[in-house]
Amino acid sequence: MQININLPDKVLWLFFWAGLALVFGAFVPIIGTEAAIYVLIIMVSCLTAVFFSTLFGHPPLVLKIIFLAVSVRIVMLILLKIYSFQNGLDGFFPGDVDALAYHGDAVKALATHSWYEALQGNLSYTIFVAFLYNLLGIDMMIPQLFNLGVSVIIVPLLYELGDRVGGEKAAVTASLLWSLFPSAVFWSISLLKDAFVVFGMVLSSFLVLSLTKAKISVGDLLIGLSGIMIISYMRPQFLLAISIPVLLYLAVQFFRGNSSFLRNCILIVAAVGVFSATSAGDIILQTFDTSTSNEGVERINEIALDGGSGIHIVTLFSPEIRWLVQLPFSIFAPFPWQWFSFSQAIYLMSAFEMLCWYVLYYYMWKNRKDIFDNHTGKMIFLYACSIFFAVSFSLPNIGSIYRYRLAAMAMLLPLIFFTTRKKNKRAGPL
Repeated sequence: MQININLPDKVLWLFFWAGLALVFGAFVPIIGTEAAIYVLIIMVSCLTAVFFSTLFGHPPLVLKIIFLAVSVRIVMLILLKIYSFQNGLDGFFPGDVDALAYHGDAVKALATHSWYEALQGNLSYTIFVAFLYNLLGIDMMIPQLFNLGVSVIIVPLLYELGDRVGGEKAAVTASLLWSLFPSAVFWSISLLKDAFVVFGMVLSSFLVLSLTKAKISVGDLLIGLSGIMIISYMRPQFLLAISIPVLLYLAVQFFRGNSSFLRNCILIVAAVGVFSATSAGDIILQTFDTSTSNEGVERINEIALDGGSGIHIVTLFSPEIRWLVQLPFSIFAPFPWQWFSFSQAIYLMSAFEMLCWYVLYYYMWKNRKDIFDNHTGKMIFLYACSIFFAVSFSLPNIGSIYRYRLAAMAMLLPLIFFTTRKKNKRAGPL
């Protein structure tokens, strides 16, 4: 692992963190414990993002983008909280139906003093929320700020991916768009797990890309494994999206007689062995069975069509092929003829963002030759497509798709304004 900080810089960072901690500690009696927890979560998140940026050897511009990302999210969080309380939503945001369930179940678990009974069969994120409530107090702002912080840490990671695939222009574009895109901002300040899912998928991409190299970086390996652990806990179905590009690449290596084929096979077998011993494999099989069985599909249809954003045409097909019908919706929906049929603000936002994505898709199509001529670009594109494929097994509902595909959109950001990469003059990557 190569770290691009010399000894004097390390000492300066140490004094900076120590001074920041002292200043923060001095203000705790003034601002109160509750506000101090909020500030601490944001501060640690920003420092973690700065740490990644420094570790990768990024230019100072990335620090400004990190500051932009956290500022936009804090402002939006404050505005939505004001709107929520003014409209009697008790701090929840419009469209946050799942957030209400996460919060309510976590509170119930603490009240009954029996986590196993209260959360049996419940979603893993609820357990995480209950843990935070038990540790720091029942306050929905705490998990929301954790989500905000994780979303900010994604900024330097996307910058690094963009720099590896297309140089500084692609890196700046990816990190800026992530900082400003409505869905990236909204879902990262909601009491939902989508920020952690995107974080896990972005981290995992470092491992996927490292398998294509002759020598695997220890740093990339550790980062990637961390992402896989997060995904296996938060949304195990997305392990499918990680495995598809890896298996396809292994097949290519096998037919070409690549020397790293055996090494990659050993790593994959070891990873499969580890995660099959956890509940992730059982959850994946259960989800697949639910998505393809007649009983499960009927229940899915009922949930998906309960509202104004269900995709009725998908529900007309048999379980075996419905994912194939839903795949175009996962990538392109809402379609133009649906943009003016929505009434809720969250779906209007998705329509506006999809209009922007059509333009961005055009730029990727325009640069497709350069993207596919670049080995890293090709793998990132395949990885994003695999996530779209995994999303096609979700509820046939625009709202669900809008959330679940956020990870795929994030992975496409480094490819938008792709140009042939010039030689990088900065210090080597992690």
